[in-house]
Amino acid sequence: MEKLKISNLPNYDADEKLLEDMKKSYMACPQAIKYCNELGIPADKVEENIVKIYDLVRDINYCSKCPGVKKCAKSNPLLCTRIIYSQGEVDRQMVPCKELLKDISFKKQFVVRDFEEDWLDSSLRSVDRTSGRNKAMVKYHDFIKNKQASWIYLTGNKNSGRSYFAAALIVDAARKNRGPVCFLNSTLRLREINDLGYGKKKNEFDKKLELYSNIPILVLDDFGNEFKNDFVRDAILFPILSTRASKRLLTIFTSDFTISDIEALYSNTKAGAIRAKQIAKLIQSMCDEEISLGDISIY
Repeated sequence: MEKLKISNLPNYDADEKLLEDMKKSYMACPQAIKYCNELGIPADKVEENIVKIYDLVRDINYCSKCPGVKKCAKSNPLLCTRIIYSQGEVDRQMVPCKELLKDISFKKQFVVRDFEEDWLDSSLRSVDRTSGRNKAMVKYHDFIKNKQASWIYLTGNKNSGRSYFAAALIVDAARKNRGPVCFLNSTLRLREINDLGYGKKKNEFDKKLELYSNIPILVLDDFGNEFKNDFVRDAILFPILSTRASKRLLTIFTSDFTISDIEALYSNTKAGAIRAKQIAKLIQSMCDEEISLGDISIY
C-alpha cells in the first residue's frame, strides 16, 4: 500500500491562523460589529460563521475608500455583502453597492444625451473660471437655489468649451437630482422632429414636442446650425421656446451665432421674419445677455 504523503495532509495550522485573522479583522471593524449586533447575531454564531461575516468586513473596509464605480477592483465588483440572520442561521447575499445604484439613478436623469460618455465625469470644478463662465455660473446657481433663473446663451469660438461647459452644468444638476434633462444636438434633433412631423408619425412628433417643451432642463447645443424651414421655426422651435419661457424652465444654448444672427437665419420670408423676430425677442428677454466664452481654444 502506498504511504500517505505528509504534503497531502490539510494544513490545519494555516487554516486556524486564517480564521484567527478573520476574527481579528472583524473585531477591528466597528461598523461590522454594529451591523451584526443590530441583526441580533450572538457572539458564538459570529465565530461559527466568521468566513461569511469576513466578506462583510472586507467590503466595508474596501468601500470606505471607494475609488468610484469605474475603478472598483474588488473580486465582486459593484456588489456588496449583505448578512442575513433568521431562525438561528447566518447567511449572506450579494447586493448592488450604493454607488452603483446612485450612478444608475444619475444616468436615468438624461432622457436624451448627445454628448460623449466621458463627459458624464465632468465637474464644474474642472472648468476654467473666466468672466464669461462666472456669469453663467451665477445664473445656474440661481436655478439650483430655486430662484427663477434666466436662460443661458453661450457663444464663442467652437473650441472654447461651450458644449463641455453646458454639459458640466447639467451633469451637476443631474447629480443634484434637478432633472430630468435633455442635451440636444440641434442639427440632429430638430431635423429628427421635423421628419416626424412630415411623416405618418404624429404621435411620435407630439411626444417629442411635449418632452422638449416641458423637460426641466434643456440644452440646445450648436444652436443655429440646424436645418431650417417654416415648419421647424413655426411648429417646432417657437412652441418649444414659448412653452419653456412661460414655465420658466432652464434652457441653455451654445451657438456660433448671436441672437441677432438667429433672427436673420430664420427670416427667409417676410411673414417668416415676423416669427423669427418673436423667437429672437423671446430668447433675448429670457437670457438677458449673450455670454461669450472667448476665442481661445482651451478644450
